[in-house]
Amino acid sequence: MSLNGLDAASYQSGLDIAEVPGDFAIIKATEGINYDNPTFSGHVKQTLVAGKKLGVYHFIRNDSDIKEQADYFLAKVKPYIGKAILALDFENTTGSTIQNQAGVGLAKQWLDYVYGKTGVRPLLYTGIGCENSLDWSSVVRANYGLWLAQYNLDKVVNGYAPRDLYGSLKHWKSMVIFQYASVGRLSGYSSDLDLDVFYGDKAAWDKYAKATKVPETDNPTTNPSGAKWVKENKSYTLKTAVKLRTAPSTSADVIAVLSVGETVNTDQAIIQGGYRWVRQPRSHGYGYLATGPASNTLEYVETSASHAYYEVVSGDSWWSIAQQYNTDMNKLAKMNGKTIETAIHPGDKLLVK
Repeated sequence: MSLNGLDAASYQSGLDIAEVPGDFAIIKATEGINYDNPTFSGHVKQTLVAGKKLGVYHFIRNDSDIKEQADYFLAKVKPYIGKAILALDFENTTGSTIQNQAGVGLAKQWLDYVYGKTGVRPLLYTGIGCENSLDWSSVVRANYGLWLAQYNLDKVVNGYAPRDLYGSLKHWKSMVIFQYASVGRLSGYSSDLDLDVFYGDKAAWDKYAKATKVPETDNPTTNPSGAKWVKENKSYTLKTAVKLRTAPSTSADVIAVLSVGETVNTDQAIIQGGYRWVRQPRSHGYGYLATGPASNTLEYVETSASHAYYEVVSGDSWWSIAQQYNTDMNKLAKMNGKTIETAIHPGDKLLVK
């Protein structure tokens, strides 16, 4: 059993989804942190009025904060969470070259964050070349499904005509959705459309749209252990090497292994799973590390009240701030969990001693 449908963005502004054949429509909602698809609301309404299944997606960029992008998307699609399939569009575009291994990590952060906030596992959209050339094992292990694009050599496809994939998948065992044509034509609309096939029935679609776990909040009042996140703006110096993870769990993916003597700035803390965990704000989301087991919550770290911070102003650079505090810019960047290649912006607060 399968469903036929299309995906649409502002390019299809003249499209009335209710007037063309199909079982579903997947609509672009947002891109980055400042683009709303102007046709989103109209196309969503047309889809629902026609009794078709709904999907919504965000176009990720590597030039803005991943958490901000996810929150921006969630605010836009909030009325449809639990009813629509959620998806992340992973493509290069002007000002954002994201189809590389670092970009995979950014996509994983977005997927994890949206899953945590909604309980709904989003799909990952990308092309066959990208699926084959990059290492997607962390995304596959986290059980995020694949919406794959492979066009029909730019040939016009009249009506829904799903075909087999040219070639094969390298990382996923199967596709949830296959976008097999970008020059598709359907009765009721005279221009090009992306045509897709969903490998399942309407009940299967609904399962992808529904939550599979209880959503989180920024400061959840409870979790299975009954613990609470608490705010803390502190700095810790590591007494031992500690793994920085994508979530406060020893089974979460490792972002990096932090060295003895490194300083970590945190904004929240919790005791769960036998450890005290702290959250480190990062340029593209958060990292989590244990400060010690529950029996000795500060075994791995030492705290200091003598740290000083500097707020970045326009015109600042790693070099100019380092000169101001008589230090080396590489050391300054490392103290803040960054490198001198990391962009700093007015309003950022940097640890300077």
